[in-house]
Amino acid sequence: MTSRIRSVRQTPRPPSWLVALCITIVSSLAPSFAHADWSVVQADAPVTVIHDASLYQAGAGQRLGNADIVETASHGIVQIQDDAGNLLALGAQTRVLLERNARVSLLDGWVKLAHACSGAPCLKPVVETSLGVTLLGDDASIIVAALRSSAPSTQGDTDMIFSESGTSQLLSRVSGGPAPVRTGLPQGQFASQSAGAAVKVAPRPSSAFLADMPVAFRDALRPLPAAQRAPVQDKPANPPRAVTYDDVSAWLASALPVRTRADTRFATRFRSRLSDAAFRRDIDRNLAALTEWRVLLYPPRPRMQRASHFTAR
Repeated sequence: MTSRIRSVRQTPRPPSWLVALCITIVSSLAPSFAHADWSVVQADAPVTVIHDASLYQAGAGQRLGNADIVETASHGIVQIQDDAGNLLALGAQTRVLLERNARVSLLDGWVKLAHACSGAPCLKPVVETSLGVTLLGDDASIIVAALRSSAPSTQGDTDMIFSESGTSQLLSRVSGGPAPVRTGLPQGQFASQSAGAAVKVAPRPSSAFLADMPVAFRDALRPLPAAQRAPVQDKPANPPRAVTYDDVSAWLASALPVRTRADTRFATRFRSRLSDAAFRRDIDRNLAALTEWRVLLYPPRPRMQRASHFTAR
């Protein structure tokens, strides 16, 4: 599988239609479980969690905050589930941002997501990548691989989606198209897309996909019974530390809508780190790719008020 790239790429801001789509999805969600938290229920190795502008290591039992970033180790599988019952498995070397509305933003790596909500009505999970959005249907389960290259922009990026059960919808961007293209994915179908190209749908997964897929993803996702779970921890077991530029550089330069969306905007989230000289220096060096940071580093001078030409009579 293509390895993760931590170097900053000159990436354009997400297209307006994709940002608008995200807003539409959120606003249309049912009120029940609108704030369902995610928790780590099983982990073969500790995961890295970025909460606000701090980083810590977590294991099974850790309750996650809204918009927390979770990054897995170089080996093992991590299972996460939300309070509504939706299930998420992360492969090795996978990076995601999790929100309470059952939406997963996948930077790179492998995820398996099952819509197994135990309440009614409940939120249908959404997986978002730099190339599009996959909306899970009732009782659906999907596997998504987001492969990222070191090329500028999203060139060379590839998404692969397998509909394991149920029917899901893929909304993808096609180069030059005015709006996202919708593709239905019934059970058993496999879709692949490269940046700027049309989606290709096949009746079964490719051999390369099956070869690279985490072995544990062959089994159906099942909720871990409460009796087998580690006690829930609301606070980190280890003291968090402030993030460095290297910790978040790939996220800052990504083409994911969460980068610039009003409620998750990274320039706002990590702005406090500009007080650190090294972080500020690295942002400055990469302003060509991080254009939204320019106004924070070089705020415009306040306009001088014109002198009044009126005198008292």
